[in-house]
Amino acid sequence: MSGRRCRRCEGELREVVQTIPVALPRCDVRAEVAAPARRCAACGEAHVDPAVLSRAHLSVGCALADEGVQTGGAFRHMRRALGLRAADLARLLDLTPETLSHWETGKVRPSRAAFVALAAMLEDALAGRTTTRDRLQALARERPRPGALSVVLRGR
Repeated sequence: MSGRRCRRCEGELREVVQTIPVALPRCDVRAEVAAPARRCAACGEAHVDPAVLSRAHLSVGCALADEGVQTGGAFRHMRRALGLRAADLARLLDLTPETLSHWETGKVRPSRAAFVALAAMLEDALAGRTTTRDRLQALARERPRPGALSVVLRGR
């Protein structure tokens, strides 16, 4: 958060923990996230860094996945938290955009495999990784099967 003065009234900003309501349309779930913010001593307005809001949406998406909330609204929230357009996610998951739309509008329940892939992308994003998305992108590219692979061992 830049600046020590309120954007609205120029009052002094103080560090606080702000409860942020996160809207989950068509999901029947209410979420609130406690996040660092700055509150104006004069007018009371809270200022939350956009990066903090982004992490809040990712965290809510992970919580939905952890609780097994497999609804269209939850699926849509998770996709949006990742900043993915519906057409891009459909391509990554090898789906038609219409199928994704049916899932997100609640006409059809999202597939478990797609839900798990989306949840893995959320966890990756919170950890600063893109592993799952990279793998899905590699699968989405049409390439001939390799004759030989070069493998580097990871880990210990």
